[in-house]
Amino acid sequence: MKQTDYVILGLLSESPLTGYQIKRIIDIRFRFFWSESYGQIYPRLKSLQIQGLIEETDSTIKRNRSQKTYQIKPEGLAALLHWLEQPVERESVRIELLLKMYFSHLITADTMVSHLRGFQEAHEKDLQLIQMAERELKAIIGKDPNHPYVLRVIDFGEKINEAYINWSRETIKFLESRREK
Repeated sequence: MKQTDYVILGLLSESPLTGYQIKRIIDIRFRFFWSESYGQIYPRLKSLQIQGLIEETDSTIKRNRSQKTYQIKPEGLAALLHWLEQPVERESVRIELLLKMYFSHLITADTMVSHLRGFQEAHEKDLQLIQMAERELKAIIGKDPNHPYVLRVIDFGEKINEAYINWSRETIKFLESRREK
């Protein structure tokens, strides 16, 4: 199975959802550490259904399109639980800005500073969203046993974004000092 399958199974373990709702949740809740496209989600929903891990609970027609709602089956929950027990795979990191920084001696410092400012601003916005989610979750912390664990994920997101922001500031200063020489 693919990691996308486990994201879907995990979200369906919380409640029945459509493919569109799964994509929205991933984009909102997981944006700082995970992404999935519709092109990944819909084929995996079909595959999970064929494997007998999820089932369709409702189908409605909206804007000439069928919207199917899926729910996890006991077999899907068992597969999710099995995956949760497995060792974590090594993460892969692809940050284009760092690749550009590596080769930045070939361009002007102003160009690289512009890239860095955009990177910093994007992570400042992400940090604000994460902090807003943290405040909202803390207001309802006792309503779901998963909330303390979600707060740990949010804490990671805050620390990563703060590190990106701090590194951006330091690197902008570095580039500006190099430009002055």
